[in-house]
Amino acid sequence: MNKDPHLARPRLLDDHMTISELMKRMSRKDVNGKRIKIGDVVRVIGVPDLAGMSAECRAESLPVFQHLLGTYRRIEEFDEFGQAWLRFRILRGAHRGSHSVGIEPELLRVRVARR
Repeated sequence: MNKDPHLARPRLLDDHMTISELMKRMSRKDVNGKRIKIGDVVRVIGVPDLAGMSAECRAESLPVFQHLLGTYRRIEEFDEFGQAWLRFRILRGAHRGSHSVGIEPELLRVRVARR
């Protein structure tokens, strides 16, 4: 039996933070380093790397992310991995319908209010 108490439980950094808690506390910053919060309106400025997906999933997902590119969307939530979730509708074309995607915050830019 291992006597090391740190190996016996899934803790990180201190005795009060699990890996999942750490990920929830990770900074959520856009491409410019500005903090992103739920409810913020952001511009999608990049498409995530989909190389880890199967060809079939990539064929479905890539056009949806390309549709988002350059548009403004409201952040609905953040998941345990720190991805920002956007919900939206595509009104026309082969991918029309309701969509929900997770995207890395560094592929977003928080909208700045005009003066």
